[in-house]
Amino acid sequence: MNKKERRKYPSLRSFTWSEDPEKSEGQLLVENTVQEWYDAKHATSSIFEIEFINSLDIKQCPFCESNDFTKYGHKKDGTQRYICKECGKRFTALTNTIFDSKKIPISEWIEYLLHLFEFHSINSTAYDNRNSPTTGKYWLIKTFEVLKGIQNDVVLDGTVYLDETYFTKVRSKLVTKDGKKLRGISRNKIGVGVACNETKSIFIVTGTSKPSRKSTKETYSQHIARGSVLVHDDEHSHSILIEELELESIVYPTAETKELSDKDNPLYPVNNLHLLLKQFIRNHGAYDREHLQDWLNLFWFIMNEPKDKYDKVLKFIEMAVLSPKKVRYRDAMSSKHSK
Repeated sequence: MNKKERRKYPSLRSFTWSEDPEKSEGQLLVENTVQEWYDAKHATSSIFEIEFINSLDIKQCPFCESNDFTKYGHKKDGTQRYICKECGKRFTALTNTIFDSKKIPISEWIEYLLHLFEFHSINSTAYDNRNSPTTGKYWLIKTFEVLKGIQNDVVLDGTVYLDETYFTKVRSKLVTKDGKKLRGISRNKIGVGVACNETKSIFIVTGTSKPSRKSTKETYSQHIARGSVLVHDDEHSHSILIEELELESIVYPTAETKELSDKDNPLYPVNNLHLLLKQFIRNHGAYDREHLQDWLNLFWFIMNEPKDKYDKVLKFIEMAVLSPKKVRYRDAMSSKHSK
């Protein structure tokens, strides 16, 4: 069916049974039902959403980053427009963000994000939100883009609990010896460095299966405050942190803690994060290992402040609008992210 043929079919938006004001009960039922269908499938931005968008404190032009711009009227839906005095381009608060050229309102993201933050799988989240699985994956890639680098400035101080956990590589990349998989911590594992104090945590891909002094330094050194107390196991590579950051070291060897219950284990704060992270990743079993850090950034956002999930949704939307990162559908869905 070509475009000309499609134009022969009227939109549900314009459907009306007749112009006769005296419509039968049956005609009113059909007409109102069709309108409800259209409204359900083609939601529009509410007055609250428009007011929210217009309330955002725009700092710079999304095209040239100049801060010399002024208001320039409104769109039909009431969204404030701006014009840049430097480059002359017009824009709104959503220009060049993940919501740019949106066909559905931002409010549709709220349910999606709530489910995502509650450890739902991408497919179940898309289903509950009445989106296709493809839309769910596309929105996930947009979410990843907003959260890139979100852990960069996190610094843990006070008493810091630290330990590594591991994820298995995809089957096609597993190394075997004499036809058998390698056991234990091997080249078939992807290391993730996890550390936390009473209020914050970090989750960083180590870039190696077995920790080394070099990988440990690269993973943790910028995230632990000098002079902190480090609570850890007997992993030798942690010594580089103790030396260079002048940390007080409290060691609980694995041989002594492996028989303890979770709550009695002095490394429980970080071990509990391991368990939650494993559960989160299991719910997304088909994730792309090459983008594991994106998943860790999402998990970090879920586990850290704000704790209230509704505050978390609002924080994400504000981040997405105030840190423009446009993600085009064709580029996103043709990348390895979509696998």
